[in-house]
Amino acid sequence: MKYVFSLLICLLPLLATAKSWQISSPEHQMALLELFTSEGCGRCPPAEQWVAQLPQLGIDEQRLIVLAFHVDYLDEQKGWVDAFARPEFTARQRQLARLNLFQTIFTPEFVLSGEVVHNWRQHLQDVVLFVNDLQPEADIALQVEHDENGQQLLVDTHVLVKGEHNQLHSSLYLAVKQNNLQSHVIAGDNAGQHFNHQHVVRRWLGPYPLDREMLVSVEIPVENDWQLDQVTVVAVVQNLSDAFVLQAVALPLENQGN
Repeated sequence: MKYVFSLLICLLPLLATAKSWQISSPEHQMALLELFTSEGCGRCPPAEQWVAQLPQLGIDEQRLIVLAFHVDYLDEQKGWVDAFARPEFTARQRQLARLNLFQTIFTPEFVLSGEVVHNWRQHLQDVVLFVNDLQPEADIALQVEHDENGQQLLVDTHVLVKGEHNQLHSSLYLAVKQNNLQSHVIAGDNAGQHFNHQHVVRRWLGPYPLDREMLVSVEIPVENDWQLDQVTVVAVVQNLSDAFVLQAVALPLENQGN
């Protein structure tokens, strides 16, 4: 008994380092905004500022999930390397262009639940509300555990896809996004500006093909510059035949994890 008690005492620090968070998708359809942006693009800061004020207009986190993808194809053209840009983010933008039957990509570009919105200042709010009124075509249960010793996020996503067409063509994507990322730009269209970026995608994983009901488990290494209380894990279920996002859910990794 003394040995068992001593063993438990030794294990307590290890057990205490694990945190977990859970969330299920709501009964209404969440809208998903994929914003393609770049620090070298002069038109992007006003677009990001416009997105930042959406909650004041009634488009809050209960209605809309925002993912800001920093793309890399402007780095050489503008003479400024965006530290948050990754090739896979550009690949995601090209994928959505193909699904929308477009041949060009640009910044800033707004894609709402799989569909490109060109006149976003005029139409985005109405499109969000329209999506919110739809019945979700997928249900998502998302659980994230952080093992600080292993420096990994262990992500379990249970998905139920509704409808035969969706079950044949749908896949799961996972995003890790981070708020309050500071950057001082010294070249390009925004030279001299300091940014406090929000909703910045740090990792984009998938597609994971789905059937009617599946559990997808993924291990995501935690990078040294991730501040976890500013990190949110997002699960997205998308029909890749027509681009429509069936449902999405966002799970902030705040300090009150279990």
